[in-house]
Amino acid sequence: MTVLLMLCLFSTFLAYGVGKMGFSADLAAVQDIFLGKGSFQIGLDFRTMLSDEFQVRIPVACTVKEASFLVESGIMLVYYPWAQGPFMGLSVFQAGFSQGSETLDSLVNLNEVLLGWTFEFGPGLFVEPCLAIRDPSGTFSDEYSRLKGTFPCYTTFRGRLIFGWCFWR
Repeated sequence: MTVLLMLCLFSTFLAYGVGKMGFSADLAAVQDIFLGKGSFQIGLDFRTMLSDEFQVRIPVACTVKEASFLVESGIMLVYYPWAQGPFMGLSVFQAGFSQGSETLDSLVNLNEVLLGWTFEFGPGLFVEPCLAIRDPSGTFSDEYSRLKGTFPCYTTFRGRLIFGWCFWR
């Protein structure tokens, strides 16, 4: 149901041509493999600019450890105070669906804050080093403690290196 809602939202943005659209991939999964955490997380997001300062992202991530996995998605609002460069993001809605774990519920409530910088190069290409702070308010501390117990790579602070392409407008 959530995935269907997000696809409808993304299709609406596409149909009405709100602004630049694109997608990106989180290349930080490399740190999970090299640090030998026993689990790893990969992520993608779809994005559109609402104005020069605001962007909506639909992140989709998967965290895996042996037979257990967590698929998460949501809606994130990102603010660029100077229309480029530094940004702050806040998840408006975020949830995860787990399978194969005895300690996690099948539906997990999540939230996170992003702080980063966008570097643009080439026609529509960009790189964003950023820091994700998961559950900064401590609202879902029980869920996050179980997540960290199941997936060692699921830490409170996560460095991300996002590479992407804006392909529309």
